[in-house]
Amino acid sequence: MKMKLKRIMYLWLVAILLGGMDVSVGEDTNILSYDDASDVSDWAISAMQWAVGSGVIGGKTASTLAPKDTATRAEIAVIMTRLS
Repeated sequence: MKMKLKRIMYLWLVAILLGGMDVSVGEDTNILSYDDASDVSDWAISAMQWAVGSGVIGGKTASTLAPKDTATRAEIAVIMTRLS
C-alpha cells in the first residue's frame, strides 16, 4: 500500500498524541522556508511542523519537503526509527 508522506505523518501524530508523547517540540518550526511548503495540506501543517522541528523529517532536499510524494519503505523505516 502506498501512502503520501503527509498522511503517514498525520496518522503517526494521532498515534503519538494518543500515546501521550510530548509534541510541543517543534511546534514553532517554520516550514515556510521550504520551497514546497504551500503543498502541505492545511490539516497536515501542525504535524509537519512538529515532524520537521523534532527532526523526524529532514526534507527530501535542503529546500523541499515533497509532501505530495509517495514515501519509500526506507523513508518510513527512518521515520519510525526516529520516533522510537
